[in-house]
Amino acid sequence: MSITFLSNPIHLPDFFKFDREYLGKQESQNEDQKVFHKDTLEVSQLSKNRENLMDKIKNTVVHSVTSFSDMRAGILKEIREEKGQYDYTDVVNACGLSYARLYSEIEERYKNGNEQYYKSAGGTPWTKEEIEWLDMQYEQEVAWQKSCARIAARGQVFQGNIPEVPTKEIEELEDSFYQAKDAYIKLYQESKQTGKFLVLQNYMLGSSRMYEMLNKLGNLQERVE
Repeated sequence: MSITFLSNPIHLPDFFKFDREYLGKQESQNEDQKVFHKDTLEVSQLSKNRENLMDKIKNTVVHSVTSFSDMRAGILKEIREEKGQYDYTDVVNACGLSYARLYSEIEERYKNGNEQYYKSAGGTPWTKEEIEWLDMQYEQEVAWQKSCARIAARGQVFQGNIPEVPTKEIEELEDSFYQAKDAYIKLYQESKQTGKFLVLQNYMLGSSRMYEMLNKLGNLQERVE
C-alpha cells in the first residue's frame, strides 16, 4: 500500500493497511459511547437537581408538596401488587393522579383561609407558591423519566437489541405526561361537582406504538422507584 506525502509516494508494509470498514465501525461505536456517557451525566445531574429541589422545598413550604415521588411510587406499588408488574401506561397515569391529588390537597387547605398555612410576614397564603413548587416537581419528574428512557434505549442499541433510539416515542412520552396532568386535573374538577373520589384511570395518553416501543426497553421498575 502507498500514500502520497508532499507529492512523494510512500510505500507502507501490509500491516499498515487501513480497514475503512473497521475504522468506520469503531468511529460509530465511539460516538455511541460518547452519547451514552452524555445521557448518563444528564440523568446524574437530574438526580442532583431532584435532591436539591426536595431540600429547598422542605425548608420553604409545607411538607405535603414534597410527597410527589412518594405518592407516585405508592400508586405504582399498588399496581404491581395487583397486576404483578406495571408499564409506561401505568407510570404516566400514576404521575397524573399524583399531581391531581396533591393539587387538591393544596386547594383544600386554603379554601377556608386556614391561618396555619399563611406566611408569617404579610399574611399572604402559600397557595400560589405551593402550586408553583408542585409544577416544578412535575417538570423534574418528566425530565427524569424521559432521560431514563433514553439511557435505557441507548443501552439496548449498544447491545444490538434494537436498531436505534426511539427518539420520536421518547418525545411523545414527554407530551403524554403533560396530557396526564391536564386529564387528571379535569377529573379532579369534575369530582368536586359530583362528589366522586379521585382514583386511578387507565388513560391511553399517546399512541399504542409509543408504549409498545418503550415497554421493550426493560428495567422500568428500577428506573421509576
